[in-house]
Amino acid sequence: MDLSEIRILLLGDDNVGRTSLIYSLVSEDVVPSNPLMGDASVRPTTDDISIPPEVTRARVPTVIMDYCGRQPMSPDEIDDLLLPMECPSPNPLLQSSRSLYSCIRQAHVICLVYAIDSRESRDRLLSVWLPLIDRSATTIPIILVANKFDLVDDETQSINNDENREFFRLTMLIYSRIEACIETSTRTMKNISELFYSAQKCVLYPINYLSESTNKLSKRLKQCLKRIFTIADQDHDQLLNDCELTNLQDFCFGKHSTNNDKTTIEQLKREIKRRTPNGIQNLTNQITALTYQGFECLFELYLNKGKYETIYTTLERFNYNRKLELCVPNAPEDLAGELSPSAIDYLTGLFRRFDQDHDSCLTLNELNQLFESFIEIIPSFPQSLSKIQHCIYLRLNSSSSSTTTSKTPLLTLSGYLAQWFFLAQSQPSLTYSYLFQLGYSYALSTIDDTRLPSRMTYICHVYGMSESGKSSFLKRFVSSTIYQVRHSADLAEKLNNKTKAFFSYDYSSKVSVKQKKFYAVDFVRVLNETKCLILEECHRNETDEKLTFPQANVNCFLIDRTHPRAFSNVATIYLQQTDYPRLPCLFLLTKADQLSVKQDYPLPIEFFCRQHKIPLPIDYSALTSQSIYSNLNQNQSQLQTTTEHMSQSWFTNLLFRSQTNSNRNLEPYSPRGDKTRHQDDIYVRLGYLCVYPKLNYFTNSTSDFTNTDALLKYSLYASVVTLGLVTVARMFR
Repeated sequence: MDLSEIRILLLGDDNVGRTSLIYSLVSEDVVPSNPLMGDASVRPTTDDISIPPEVTRARVPTVIMDYCGRQPMSPDEIDDLLLPMECPSPNPLLQSSRSLYSCIRQAHVICLVYAIDSRESRDRLLSVWLPLIDRSATTIPIILVANKFDLVDDETQSINNDENREFFRLTMLIYSRIEACIETSTRTMKNISELFYSAQKCVLYPINYLSESTNKLSKRLKQCLKRIFTIADQDHDQLLNDCELTNLQDFCFGKHSTNNDKTTIEQLKREIKRRTPNGIQNLTNQITALTYQGFECLFELYLNKGKYETIYTTLERFNYNRKLELCVPNAPEDLAGELSPSAIDYLTGLFRRFDQDHDSCLTLNELNQLFESFIEIIPSFPQSLSKIQHCIYLRLNSSSSSTTTSKTPLLTLSGYLAQWFFLAQSQPSLTYSYLFQLGYSYALSTIDDTRLPSRMTYICHVYGMSESGKSSFLKRFVSSTIYQVRHSADLAEKLNNKTKAFFSYDYSSKVSVKQKKFYAVDFVRVLNETKCLILEECHRNETDEKLTFPQANVNCFLIDRTHPRAFSNVATIYLQQTDYPRLPCLFLLTKADQLSVKQDYPLPIEFFCRQHKIPLPIDYSALTSQSIYSNLNQNQSQLQTTTEHMSQSWFTNLLFRSQTNSNRNLEPYSPRGDKTRHQDDIYVRLGYLCVYPKLNYFTNSTSDFTNTDALLKYSLYASVVTLGLVTVARMFR
């Protein structure tokens, strides 16, 4: 609950027994009569009574207030009584009664008391007290209390009971905020404890948010139940079987399943089937499942039977407050920008659930439906990212018709998960909020995952002068061609706001001109492990500015062989890096399909690389599907092409533990001398340099990084380091 305490206010005319109700609750006895009380307007007063939190199920302290100020004598005094305390009153007799306004504003529930033997006190409820409360601009619930029930004569008791119930019925029709009517007696202790327990329940479990009309669920409650049903449906068949119902019950009320609970579920199913024919679906002759219509009918049964506590307990477990508003907890301060293995499995399950045509791709409508079904609160964008338009290249499905692909892009599972990894790195709090709203915390309560999370996301900064091929380099990471490759900003124009936030698109910003940042996100295989590689396009003037991912793992420098000052630009950027030791880097001579020009730099490229212990540049062309690993003297002789197509949605193999090798899987101990590599080898090499940065120092001009000798050197180095760590650990055991 979002309440620090529950405040119950007792209102009514003098001599109706308000003080007696409080004293009877506390001391289980009546208030002794005072013969010295001559003036009816002066009566015993009591201080606020505090009830400890152990009494209520929600563990919330309760305070009972009794208004002892001057009573309103006529409807004309209502406006004056409701003035704030700082406003001067034209009537000096009402200066001491000004606390009525603050009492009503502080209360969570009002018990309006009248004497059952006084028709005047009952009539004043309609003429004075209820209009006064109604005009106080509050929506707190009201309980009508017919006190002094012991004074009713036995002969006229039936008549008074019928008259009293008719008064209750008519009054509740006029004032919808009246939630209960109770008859009490401080002489016989009738319904004393029930009165204050009902007042607590009115605050803890308000019925006005659950029902719009008699015995009908409110529209907002149906929206909450739809989301809960979707989360609880773990097998994605639009049905809740007995196992899913038991898991839901254990999650909401604790694990105490017995044979009686199973009998109760079967009884509820029979009652639901009697009320709603489509509420129960037969799977086999003896196995049935609950549909969403039956799920709504179940909560209508709880509503009709007055089990408001059961409804609110279920809502509270899914983080809804008493106003049926979803409350997302704040993200931990030490939140890491990585997805756990169980989170990846859960997100993959959501992808499968909303892939209605089972083509391993999500259309824009299916993607909108996924987020509309779960997300209710869109977290605000960080101030640092509000002026940036993120353009993210993801792996989209390629169609046989190029026109169809441009009109209806399809998001593959690889691109879908890649965007989640990007979001976790750039906005961990938004990722935490989305995972929470998607029901990931509920899924964790039903599984026992012992897998340890490991680092999977690595950042690569791509530098180069204008028109050096940075955009083409990013596009080729996710596509087999550089033409008609769409980024997330293009897709976001056809998506709803909830899905736009998933693609890091700030829909709420009013800034028309934004700085565009380009990224490419996909997966590579490093020693049979899948890693997510984020390529961020950088410019020279951004070296001193705050980047989206300032902590990179590897730098990639693109040198335009057709521009004489391309290497001078790259060398300047490289030398401006002040971090030591410098990050591993990779130099690429782009536009390998064109003739190169002499570079305007004092040092030759080969000498510069050897001086700084950098691997020699690799020839690269975005127009071909092949890269050449060579030194500068062998550029033209080793340029070859291939028509091998890049793999599509290969990340599915990892999720299902497939043993087949992907085209992007480069084993380190490959045969020496094979110089024809696939285009993906460039990105695999970046992945290796991210995970094993020391490989940067073992690379030479005559062989690439998969050279057996180089890897044997690195393996020896890693073995020595591992042996040293084990020795140190044994020393401190």
